[in-house]
Amino acid sequence: MEECEALCSRVGIMVGGRLRCLGSVQHLKSRFGDGLMFDVKLDPPSTEELEYLLQHVFTDGNTYVTPMELDVKCRAFGNAELAERITASHPTGYSLTAAIERDGFIRAEAFCTWCVEETRFDALHEYLQGSFGPKGVIVMERQNDFCRFKIRGSNNELKLSRMFALIENVKTKMHIHEYSVSQTTLEQIFNAFASQQEEEKGVARGVYQA
Repeated sequence: MEECEALCSRVGIMVGGRLRCLGSVQHLKSRFGDGLMFDVKLDPPSTEELEYLLQHVFTDGNTYVTPMELDVKCRAFGNAELAERITASHPTGYSLTAAIERDGFIRAEAFCTWCVEETRFDALHEYLQGSFGPKGVIVMERQNDFCRFKIRGSNNELKLSRMFALIENVKTKMHIHEYSVSQTTLEQIFNAFASQQEEEKGVARGVYQA
């Protein structure tokens, strides 16, 4: 498919022996693409931020968090609901759960770093939902400070220029270190059409069954 995008001025996709679409690569992406992919890497908390949190969250001087203290420490951080995310099934909270299972506690610095990253992700997610609606934003992947969103909406809403403008306006405020925005690839469009193909049954037309 990469060769098609690079060499072909017009592309057609056949499914079940029928031509389902024909046009330029950009036309197919605009007409049949499933939104935009938004990859973003968030800034890690600075040394000053961590020092401040360690002083205000761990006022008892401890350098670790035990399972019994999770609710208290999350409340001291400013978001008691974060404690509910420290589970083996959560995309980022699992790392803290693993530390508890391995060591019986979470290091204070690791705990504060995770809380900051979760808070920044929540702020970005809420901003995107405010711009494209709750159903227009899908979280596809999360790994520590990296996250990938699929953005859906009308053609006017999903203009690359609008997307870049929305992000640039809040890049510093949202602690965005780097990001990329891309359209649905031609291969993804082809796979979407191919998934609609029904399995052929019986004898092919023009062939006699023995």
